[in-house]
Amino acid sequence: MDLWEEAFFMDALRLEKLYRSCVRGAASDCGLTPNETVVLLFLSRHAPQQDTATDIAAARGISKALVARSVDGLHRRGFLESERDENDRRVVHLRLCGEGIVVAERLKQTGIRVAQKLRENITDEELQAAHRIMCKMQHNLDALYDSTEGMVK
Repeated sequence: MDLWEEAFFMDALRLEKLYRSCVRGAASDCGLTPNETVVLLFLSRHAPQQDTATDIAAARGISKALVARSVDGLHRRGFLESERDENDRRVVHLRLCGEGIVVAERLKQTGIRVAQKLRENITDEELQAAHRIMCKMQHNLDALYDSTEGMVK
């Protein structure tokens, strides 16, 4: 691995740790587990287009059982509502409600503050260039993931 690759991966890891640390702090104030936080943030960003436990598990790469436990805990505390699909009774749609809406917004705002801090002293042109590069990298990552999906279980 050359120096650029090592620095890039280390920076990406540091960014992830920073983001998780900031969000974890906001989540712990509400008594949320890390996986409950994932569920709330996912639904606040992707529902109603993606609003099932299966959607969350697939998108976040975590087990359905872990998502189910998190959903159950959030449901018991009144953070989530669930409704069976009218066309396929096996499918259960999830929706934020009550305190879940408030907490999810607080978590999102924490992420926004981190992003704003990261963007300080960076021009719009630089951000656009970085976005184009990250889109290309994401495309390459998706292709790599698709090509290895059958090999990694």
